[in-house]
Amino acid sequence: MMNIDITCQRPNALYLLLFLIPAVIVSVMQCRKIVKKAGFFRLMKDSSAEMGRMRHFSVMMTSRLVFRSLAWIMLVLACSGISWGTYLEPVQKNGSSVCFVFDISYSMNAADAAGGLTRLQAASSYASMLLSHIPSSSVSVVLAKGEGVTVVPLTEDRAVIDSLLTAISPELMSASGTSLGKGVRTALKSFPETSGNANAIWVFTDGDETDGQLEGALGECLRKGVPAYIIGFGSESESRILAGDGKTSVYTALRSEKMKRICENVMTKNKRTKGDTVLVRYVDATEAGSALTLLDYIEKTGGTSAGNDGDDFENNFVSYEVKPVQRYQLFLGLAVMFFALGFIVTEIDPEKIASAFRKTAAVSLVAASFILTSCAENTVQNAGTILSSSWCWYQHKYNSAVAGFLQVAFDAASSGDEITEPYAVYDLAATYLMQNENDAAETRFSSIPDSAPSDIRYASWYNRGIIAYKEGDYDRATECFINALKIDGKKMNAKINLELSMTKAEKDARIRENMLTEVSESQETDTMETSIFQRIKENDRNQWKNSAQTETVSSAADY
Repeated sequence: MMNIDITCQRPNALYLLLFLIPAVIVSVMQCRKIVKKAGFFRLMKDSSAEMGRMRHFSVMMTSRLVFRSLAWIMLVLACSGISWGTYLEPVQKNGSSVCFVFDISYSMNAADAAGGLTRLQAASSYASMLLSHIPSSSVSVVLAKGEGVTVVPLTEDRAVIDSLLTAISPELMSASGTSLGKGVRTALKSFPETSGNANAIWVFTDGDETDGQLEGALGECLRKGVPAYIIGFGSESESRILAGDGKTSVYTALRSEKMKRICENVMTKNKRTKGDTVLVRYVDATEAGSALTLLDYIEKTGGTSAGNDGDDFENNFVSYEVKPVQRYQLFLGLAVMFFALGFIVTEIDPEKIASAFRKTAAVSLVAASFILTSCAENTVQNAGTILSSSWCWYQHKYNSAVAGFLQVAFDAASSGDEITEPYAVYDLAATYLMQNENDAAETRFSSIPDSAPSDIRYASWYNRGIIAYKEGDYDRATECFINALKIDGKKMNAKINLELSMTKAEKDARIRENMLTEVSESQETDTMETSIFQRIKENDRNQWKNSAQTETVSSAADY
């Protein structure tokens, strides 16, 4: 059975449903007054026709109350921001920010780490080593115990962090217990929402949490496109330590299997694989190459000493964030429909409706059969093929998805189906983009007509800008993001990518201008040198001629 993750952004709005109780009571009381004043109870004894009218009146009022109540319920659900389902949105990242989350519970005082160090001392040394390899990254520090507290906001001042690492201990916080989930959520809040940096969270812990909130917090990291790495310290064997009261003895050990299981559950629930860019992963600090695993993601953004060449725009890459599908439009549509039905039922005469239905049933069946056997049949069939191909796309079966989208695009173009054709073409281009076939994707994106829905045209221009940026054509990338913002100017990702493209284009223009200036100066210098040497040669030649003539004249006179 498929699990549907339903989220509500504004749950307090659901309290508005309580207004239905007094509204229903008032409506029932008014209905009773109307029936009593109309004298229907007396008429029911005298006429069967009036009895039928009374029965219809009751049904009509009840139906109107039900439809209006449903309209109010749908409106409240739309305001509460209910969503289910997810989609992947490409986001271009530049630069990096890392948040260090330290578990400072008393279990970290167990002296079972390598070299006879406590777990907390080993975590501090490990973090100090990592800090030296990310000189270009902004770093923040969060302490997690019973709560999560940001002790150092995002900064590039390494001295502040180094001083904190030397003094870190469980006495820095008085909260009891271990809540790694609260620490991770605090780390997420330490990153600015409008930042274009690639963010990452490194959690230094032994995995001995007490409230079980870590899995939910890691799921939030994955949905926001922030990699979270759990770094384990300590021994798998149980060690005895003193609790916070200094008297009670407890046993603790590195819960590596628990951490691995949590990471796998998060990846499975969010339908992500180990080949994706954004991961939730457990890393053993004593494992060979563990530091390289952590630094690999940062190196792609130019945050490490090996990957940064002094140019913040040379290390850009595209990641995909998981976004929830908002359903407010569905609920608003249902609210309008139920509200309209509330008016319609008050004007319906059941006897006339039954007669009209019998007269038009045959005509409706003929019309329906004609529609289903013509263009509507093609539309329904194409929509079904798009749905099955999209399912293949989410399963990473891109070849099957390409075959399905190609078939729909061909059939829709042949039958003149303007409804499904732009969706098929866009899905085909998106599949090519996932297969790194940028030229094919660009061709398909550019073929989407201006008559396509606005969301399709926006996504097309946005992805064309991503392709152009990856190919180094920053002027074309700027143009594409501008066209995307003309369609929907509220998209923050398009604005960020537009600024990056414009900055990169201006930089390339300055480089080309400097190169032209150097070539021009070199040519001008060469011309001046040539003129000077030519002038010197002419002066030497004239001097030699004058000298020869003088000797000839004087020799003739002597002779």
